[in-house]
Amino acid sequence: MNFLPQLMKDSELTPNQLYLLYCLFVDEKPLYINMYTELRGLQVAGYVSTDGRITNKGVEVAEKIPVSKKTAKKPSLVITEDCITQYLDLFPKGKLPSGKLARSDRKNLKSSFDWFFKTYEYSWDVVIRATALYVDEYEKKNYLYMKTSQYFISKMNPDRTRDSELANYCSSVVNNDYETDENFFSERVV
Repeated sequence: MNFLPQLMKDSELTPNQLYLLYCLFVDEKPLYINMYTELRGLQVAGYVSTDGRITNKGVEVAEKIPVSKKTAKKPSLVITEDCITQYLDLFPKGKLPSGKLARSDRKNLKSSFDWFFKTYEYSWDVVIRATALYVDEYEKKNYLYMKTSQYFISKMNPDRTRDSELANYCSSVVNNDYETDENFFSERVV
């Protein structure tokens, strides 16, 4: 924190403005400040453009703010249309017994995957294997209580936290601690 007084003096910004500039720089949501008031100050000073993008002047200041390993932005996997198609093809067509469509909208999936890969460090291959495992498991149960393709990736709880069933299955795939139903049998009754 010994960098802060000098940076405030050089940039003529308040601590809240520096914090907001940092959040814009690392693409993180600011907490506990009135973002709009601080944003107006950054725009007037020329650190942020009127459309809310950080300017070159703002980047120069933001790069002087030390980034801890804890808050450093993790490199995320770029999700292409082919990736989304590959993922969606694993889910059944039509509605689940719950009445919801199994395959969610592509834009919703893209934003859920963006969150997922910023939060977790799994490869695309692991994600596909985990998804296939999940769908196979529920196929044997006629998809009863199966989550939609979007909720499988990320589901927002009422307390604004997120859960990811996909992360649980990815962990199982990586640790190889899932059971295959080799002993599963079915009997056809005539």
